[in-house]
Amino acid sequence: MTRVKLNLASGSVQEREVVTAFNFNNIKYVIFDGESTGSMGLPIVLVSKESNNKIVGITDAEEWKDTKENLKKIISGEKVEFARVNSEINADDVYYRQLTLPIASFDILKTSYEVPAEETPNEVSADQTPIFEQITPEDITGGTVPNIEPVAPSTFSETAEIVPGVSESNDTFNPFTSDVAIVQPSQVSTPEISAVTTDASSGPQTNQYDELKKEFLSKAEELFDSIYNKLNHED
Repeated sequence: MTRVKLNLASGSVQEREVVTAFNFNNIKYVIFDGESTGSMGLPIVLVSKESNNKIVGITDAEEWKDTKENLKKIISGEKVEFARVNSEINADDVYYRQLTLPIASFDILKTSYEVPAEETPNEVSADQTPIFEQITPEDITGGTVPNIEPVAPSTFSETAEIVPGVSESNDTFNPFTSDVAIVQPSQVSTPEISAVTTDASSGPQTNQYDELKKEFLSKAEELFDSIYNKLNHED
């Protein structure tokens, strides 16, 4: 049997053997060996309960009745939820009610008590280390990376662009929080661009600027659509 050290409110200390302990209505009930016998030579047990990490007596008549019924269930072989008792715990000076049991019932209570295993925190083993798979630009675009012609820096906007077709409440595509790997500038081949010369006979330079801007936005939209479709297929 489990032996428990009881620190009484008066300052004295007792040690008692636990005959059995069980949970009922979210309360832990503990039955100690009284280590004495009654007038007919029958063993006496001390019936207590745990409240706020302290062993106290049972004073309510209905609760006392329910506790004895649960003891009868254990003796008759019915299943109950056994409980673990700390090896040291505080207690009231009067922390029990005495109960006399037949010798056979007392022995059944002792032998049927199964102390639950002590819970230990889960530890992550080396075999459970997460594996991170690197995603290349080719995995996203199907093997090809669209060429994007650079334009003047003044055409870039700091505002994130909305990806078409996303129905969620937060429908802005954020490459810094997505699981998709970010394509670095060194991974995108940049074609050589010949210098644009100003020719009075070829029309205003602003028309060429507008054409380059439209072409860049078209290429950028194709790239975002390719990434979006790839993610939808993986889901």
